[in-house]
Amino acid sequence: MLNILISSEHAARMSEIVRLVSDFGSYTTTRTHGAPSTLLERGDSLDAFDVLIIDAPSLERAELAAVDTLVHRYARLICILLLSEASPDALIAAMRAGIRDVLNWPLEPRALDDALKRANAQHAAHQRHQTHIASFISCKGGAGTSFIAANAGYAISALHDKRVLLVDLNQSFGDAAFLVSDQSPPSTLPQMCAQIDRMDAAFLDQSLTHVSPGFHVLAGAGDPLKAHEIREEKLEWILGVAAPRYDVVLFDLGQSINALSIVALDRSAQVHMVLQASMPYVRAALRLQEILVSLAYPPDRLRVLLNRHRRGDERARSALEQVLGKRPSHMIPDDPQVAYEAVNQGEPVLKMAPKSPLARSLQTLAQNIATESSGVAPADKRNEPLFGNLFRRSVAPRQPKIS
Repeated sequence: MLNILISSEHAARMSEIVRLVSDFGSYTTTRTHGAPSTLLERGDSLDAFDVLIIDAPSLERAELAAVDTLVHRYARLICILLLSEASPDALIAAMRAGIRDVLNWPLEPRALDDALKRANAQHAAHQRHQTHIASFISCKGGAGTSFIAANAGYAISALHDKRVLLVDLNQSFGDAAFLVSDQSPPSTLPQMCAQIDRMDAAFLDQSLTHVSPGFHVLAGAGDPLKAHEIREEKLEWILGVAAPRYDVVLFDLGQSINALSIVALDRSAQVHMVLQASMPYVRAALRLQEILVSLAYPPDRLRVLLNRHRRGDERARSALEQVLGKRPSHMIPDDPQVAYEAVNQGEPVLKMAPKSPLARSLQTLAQNIATESSGVAPADKRNEPLFGNLFRRSVAPRQPKIS
């Protein structure tokens, strides 16, 4: 999957480019407003990107001298230039600066698609590892989403030798780091957004909570008012820099579907809908699934994760399967004493009570995610839809919705 950085000074044109790129394939896009020279100040953060699309109103605003510096500094970076009018002299100057393709504005979709295919072919020849991304979202408050996401992240890292990043996008609480660590986070998402111009590998590393050498947490706002300071474009930049440095990135989305959670959902190969076995949760899960499908997320990406499952919950579980048309992909047992002690001590369950039923269940969840991150389908097929076409329908374009 290409990691594409789009630079433009024009918001409407930027949105059109992002829309077209999204239509062409599974590309990850990150937006940055301004001229190419501003990218020279971003330290080593550009080494995370495969393609740079520069939208410039004129050849002068394309700042070819800055582009030439970027191309020599990041030898793997493929540059595509969009110009309102590309003369023969402009084409020659652009090619001399290291730009691979020059396209006219308004954009001809096929020309952009062809340019991205050429970039993808070159990228495939020097393929780096792919980052597997998954999101955990609550169907209803109190489902235990943060607890599961944090402990699953630790288990994936500890048991499968993978570098894992947990991004806390829960705008109500933002306490995921404290569920598996007693450290105070060195920085939070709003604080990082306020210093986005400093974002490079060193700054990123200094801003994370290091739960273990292979498991890091990017702390959430912890305050709904502070959460409003996080902007889409800045979150995209942080993720664009951070994700390629990890094998697995997990998102704790809390209960909200908004512009920020959609940034995460768009990148996720799995979306785990977390609920408990009671009718209020079943109704909330149906509503959440309908919203996600209406936002064009394929049903086969959606997972039903049943938390705090007890033996007497079979009636609610059966109702859940009938209403959602899906069996739970995973069930986590109700083990309140172990969970209580782990949370109070700020320790991962796997570290504190490795032989408990809760720890064993989290290990299985971690194995399923780690297996998919390696490109191998997990053996457990319980998540397959019971009714194949239950939620297949015409879908509206993605628009942020607030739950």
